[in-house]
Amino acid sequence: MSGDDQLPLEGLDIETQASGDGAHAQSAAAEAQGAALPVETQPATLGGGVASIESEPAGDNADRDALGLAHAPAGNTDEDTSVSPSMKEQSELEPDAPSSDCATLLKESSAAAPTSESAPGLEPPANETGTAVEDLEAAPSASIEVVASRPSALYFLTNRMNLNGVLSSRLIAPRESHDKYYVDLLEQVPGWVPLLTQPPTQALIEAVMVERGAGTPVVIEFPLDVAKEAELRQPVTYVPALALSQAVAIHFRKERDLREHRARGYKNIHPHDELLKVTPELFAGDVPGEVALTAPASSCQVNWRRIDRIRGAVNAALASVQSGEQLAVAAAFFGEVEFPPGIVLPEWISWCELGDHGEIAGRVAPAPDVPDHVGFRAVYEVLGELDTSDAWSPNAVLDGVTTRVQGAGLTADAVDALIRNLQRVRSIVNVEADFEPFRPTARGLVSAKALLLVLLRNELEELLAWPEEQTGVDDLTRVTAAVLAGRLRGVARETTSLRPLALDDLTAAWAVRVARGEGGALGEVQFSATTSGTSLELGGVELSAQAALLPDPVARYHKVADAKKESLRVAVSRAVGWPVTHRITVPTGATKTEDAGGFTILTVGEVQLTVSVNEKDFLSKLGTLDGGGKRKALATLDLENNLRLD
Repeated sequence: MSGDDQLPLEGLDIETQASGDGAHAQSAAAEAQGAALPVETQPATLGGGVASIESEPAGDNADRDALGLAHAPAGNTDEDTSVSPSMKEQSELEPDAPSSDCATLLKESSAAAPTSESAPGLEPPANETGTAVEDLEAAPSASIEVVASRPSALYFLTNRMNLNGVLSSRLIAPRESHDKYYVDLLEQVPGWVPLLTQPPTQALIEAVMVERGAGTPVVIEFPLDVAKEAELRQPVTYVPALALSQAVAIHFRKERDLREHRARGYKNIHPHDELLKVTPELFAGDVPGEVALTAPASSCQVNWRRIDRIRGAVNAALASVQSGEQLAVAAAFFGEVEFPPGIVLPEWISWCELGDHGEIAGRVAPAPDVPDHVGFRAVYEVLGELDTSDAWSPNAVLDGVTTRVQGAGLTADAVDALIRNLQRVRSIVNVEADFEPFRPTARGLVSAKALLLVLLRNELEELLAWPEEQTGVDDLTRVTAAVLAGRLRGVARETTSLRPLALDDLTAAWAVRVARGEGGALGEVQFSATTSGTSLELGGVELSAQAALLPDPVARYHKVADAKKESLRVAVSRAVGWPVTHRITVPTGATKTEDAGGFTILTVGEVQLTVSVNEKDFLSKLGTLDGGGKRKALATLDLENNLRLD
């Protein structure tokens, strides 16, 4: 993860830190000012790892029918978020962050998944792929010295700058997970995290401070149960990864060091004051003998960047929820497969689509006649490979998606529908057509509408703040768009105001399981819906509680007396923006004159106006309503019929 993405709060000055693997430079001006230059917001640089959050300002015709768009403001403004090298060199020392059958299999495997571990947050090189684990649990410690007595704790030794990355991702992972990195013990044991069974020697302490700008030494203390009992009598034990939620304490050598750490606050780091301690005796370096660090023979190959992006998608799904219906969509993305009869979701809204870190049991190729599934997978894959701090080009995204779609083996009709949607998106992004609120239409694909929203507002906070009245977005599209925005940004860089600590630690626990070769389900997911409300639990932890699911408006309509149904259809249609038929009956002999915007009828007889809505068409559209449209329809039904919504 890039430290440039870690943004200090309250405009605090920050020390100079350059991205890279070992080469950290400071400008002469910064040195002269004691590294106290105020730094403007800088975009994150993921590179090969997960970047920490940047603090950014708040967010400010078949082709036409393809997305189902109607009247609204024109245009779109894209800001250039690239950062010049000189600006990056003045950035703060910041936290590093990690750089169907399917549904049934996930449901069965989730029950066995652990439910309480801590959270990851570091990333590996972007070109690293897959997860290959060779009997990690059986990997022996490489240290050959034997500690005389059983230790009281385990210690991870690092420096203050790398601590920021741990805090932002809530994960301690191997060197490969870092992009912005200052040399510490991870450098010596690729693919592993070394835990000392005794306080560090002076040589080890000096090793984590060797690189300029690394800051003071820091020790993160863990309980003994994070390692195997058989390895506790070795000077060093090795684990694939650790969740920060398992930590007992974070130790500093001096009060001054702790004060310096507390002086800097970041929007993507959760409060952690309860862990902070000053323990000078841990840094005395008077432990006899030398400790040799040698990585075990087998190593875990994990794409930590991919892991961070998946965690970002999961987090964004939950962050987008505002109603029981949206909570059901998020639950489906988490892996839930059992819903009340009123909730009907596409099969591709599933954990199998989000958890693409490696080989996934039950993940199958999209059906050739389901363009939305192919569209979502293509967009999800393309966004997962991008880093907006390096470059951001909506047209390049569309090019990548189009290439994948054309090679996906879709039927001719499905390809045509998807390409037509993507062309409409491109015309809006390039300001060749106005962006207009979505309207219900069979031609508008959820994947294309969600992509359009992300291309116009790629920051999750800005996307979620976009009023529904301006977008016309439905529940499924809103949550799907959030998932795509989270995929693009990852979790470690995201502001904690959109990241519940409980979910951070649950997804971190999942990342640790992946590193151990135990990946699969996110955890045991439980969506509950009663007349009093809805809730979502993951691993036994309640993550969200929302209002009860809305009643079926079609059922409500059928309860109305036949004599009132015509006027009710008209009222509901006008409330949600559907067309209403107006028929004028003109007496024989009347004179009709067409004026600008109207008719003038001259007659001695009586003119009759009939207003109507075809019932079959009305019920068809009423049954597909969700989100704001469904709420408006139910409110009108309630008003017109004096029916209670509960």
